Amino acid sequence: MRILITNDDGIESVGLRAAAEALCVKHEVYVIAPVSQRSAAGHGISVHSPLHYRILGSGVCRLRIAVDGTPADCVKLAALYFMKDGLPDLVISGINEGANVGSDVIYSGTVSAALEGAYMGIRSIAVSNSDRAFTDGYGLAAKFVADNLDALVSVDMPDYTALNINYPRCRHTGVSVVPVGRNRYSDMFAEVGENMLRISGEPLGEETDKNTDVSQIALGHVTVSPVTLDMNDYKLLARLKEEFPL
Repeated sequence: MRILITNDDGIESVGLRAAAEALCVKHEVYVIAPVSQRSAAGHGISVHSPLHYRILGSGVCRLRIAVDGTPADCVKLAALYFMKDGLPDLVISGINEGANVGSDVIYSGTVSAALEGAYMGIRSIAVSNSDRAFTDGYGLAAKFVADNLDALVSVDMPDYTALNINYPRCRHTGVSVVPVGRNRYSDMFAEVGENMLRISGEPLGEETDKNTDVSQIALGHVTVSPVTLDMNDYKLLARLKEEFPL
């Protein structure tokens, strides 16, 4: 299988390296990733400036390219330029340094890269190690994906949909296929210099719904959640059509 690996932590990140090393054993691995940290970049793409890139030593991969752009940029570059004559069969985004559960997916460059792959018509999976301090988690998450790759890619996926996988902060005790939950943070800005502000925050409370990625990751389970670019609220759409007939 031809696999494109990207991320939002930068091409030299420990998580990306773990994914490449685990998957290159049986697959053709191509790495096209941001040259530096682009966490929380969301689904932004670079439309107002050219993208600079640098081809690096390939190592265990077929190709390694560092891009001065966003995670979504990297997937577009792969599909439309660097790999256009042999598209990847699969996009793996990660392994991210930190969780991408609940509301984190709104901001996540990792998840957005996977969704960009889905948008481009390529099967895609985002993978995260929920606790960056759990350094064994990168290798364990990579092994989980490699060991279960056949099952993960055999699922009949709808258009514009990707899988979001999170590995817990310990050796996993189970696997939960669950929806994305909700988590809120005590976001605030603090002055860090003259005319300079930095955002920070801590989680607010616990997820009340026990059948979500937020709850199940806390129980030590690997979570697998389908996420989609389809942002329509179909229930409200139907109600609006009844209440506001044209």
